Amino acid sequence: MGHRRSAMFIDFDNFFSGLLGSDPKAALELAERPSAWIHRLAAHDADDVRRWLVLRCYMNPSGSVAHPLHPGERLYFSKFRPFFTQAGVEVVDCPSLTRGAKNGADIRIVIDVMTALQHETCYDEFVLASSDADFTPLLQVLRAHDRRTAIIATGSTAVAYEALADQYLDEQDLFDLMVPAQESEAGVAEEAAAILEAHDVAGDTASGGRSNDEEAWREFCEVVRSDYESSEVPINCARLASRIHADLGEVVTRTRWFGGGTFRKAVERIGLPNLNFSPHHFWDSARHPAPEPVQPGPSDPPEVPAPLPPGITRFCDVAKMPRLPQDHWPVVFEVLSEYARGFDFNLSEASKWSRDRARELGVEVSRRALLYVIRGARTGGADLSVDQAPDAPAIGRAVLSSVLEQAALAGFSPSEDEKQDLADWLAVDASSSRLVHGMQ
Repeated sequence: MGHRRSAMFIDFDNFFSGLLGSDPKAALELAERPSAWIHRLAAHDADDVRRWLVLRCYMNPSGSVAHPLHPGERLYFSKFRPFFTQAGVEVVDCPSLTRGAKNGADIRIVIDVMTALQHETCYDEFVLASSDADFTPLLQVLRAHDRRTAIIATGSTAVAYEALADQYLDEQDLFDLMVPAQESEAGVAEEAAAILEAHDVAGDTASGGRSNDEEAWREFCEVVRSDYESSEVPINCARLASRIHADLGEVVTRTRWFGGGTFRKAVERIGLPNLNFSPHHFWDSARHPAPEPVQPGPSDPPEVPAPLPPGITRFCDVAKMPRLPQDHWPVVFEVLSEYARGFDFNLSEASKWSRDRARELGVEVSRRALLYVIRGARTGGADLSVDQAPDAPAIGRAVLSSVLEQAALAGFSPSEDEKQDLADWLAVDASSSRLVHGMQ
């Protein structure tokens, strides 16, 4: 295996903001451990191992965002500077140059890429970590000079920008690089133990509102024990979690499953005998047969374009909407809603769990398609990571809104009939909504 001479240019403000919008906890870990994903990216889906000759990060030293985990605080980008420096990345300061706080990172990147293009080293590949479609002409220049290009887009971007790259990675790909398969099970077990110890709901004797919380905790335990003892088959986690959430109401979201963070961790806290878990079920190993595993298939089934109506195909072409059959969409919205109601949101786990759950229901859908829906739900106003998780119809309406918005940004102005056809294809009731009749 040979080596590819590669240069990577990171537009930090754009790159990090996209990650925060997808999964704040994972985004912080990724920004604090750049050496991990940069090292693994060197061999990610590449014919040759990348040899990083240039690693450069462009950062606004005074830039900040609202802290996603600590309300009322600001998260300053400069906090991450030492992590990138220690990973061997050259950090280039790009302070704000205008009253609107616009920094000059994009111009600096263009200048540096064009300079590198003329360098005697003759770089084989240029990697741009940015969702900014303004870099589209730069990719055209690089392609004209017969150089390979890769883009890392952590947010929505233009179809033309993505089409010009030889390799395209999104936030899901980066998060996956941070979680090697061999570390996952041990990490989950340790996290569960730590969280449950720190939030011992059953043993909390605090005054005030705790009495109601303890009563809800006891009711939770009774319901789970009752189902566990009476059921003759393994219990579906998402269905029971959804039922309990509906019965107990806001205490579940306010206490984040009684301090456990997830439904599974709360169940583990009860101390049920012979308890076993799979990704979708839990059961008594002394009484229940283990559920049959999801039939193995391709880890990410290729999206073979299905024969779609011409009007729907146009939306797929201009807005990158997944080419899913019409009867797949309600299942996709439902499994994502199940995940959001039953689990603490994690982007990588959300796409994996939902893919497997859909497969159980007879629907094959790729993680990339699910990522599109998760991202569309967020931009359309139905964020799956909030405490009050959206239901399936809300997710559908949000995705419809997002697809129409992306189509408009691409210059496509669908007719009212085409908008209604899209709503019908997604099985979204938008007959009286501005999504179809009001959006221009």
